[in-house]
Amino acid sequence: MCREVEMPERKVAVVTGSATGVGAATVLGLARRGYDVVINYTKSEVEAAASAAACAEAGADTLVVRADVADDAACRSMVGAAVDRWGRI
Repeated sequence: MCREVEMPERKVAVVTGSATGVGAATVLGLARRGYDVVINYTKSEVEAAASAAACAEAGADTLVVRADVADDAACRSMVGAAVDRWGRI
């Protein structure tokens, strides 16, 4: 038996290191493709805010999270924040 599952219209992506460089370009590309995005940074708060603004301008709902991805608890907290916001990642 097969049943249809209704999927949410917008997907959610977590992109680590998305305040600068390749991460910022990746998260902006996803935003332009209709994703809502988690913008992760460790030290680049100003750049993370700029990345979030660019993604919001592209139509994405954004969540900026400072988290060291080498820290398991910080990663779990970041994922938890995304799930709290959108119900999924």
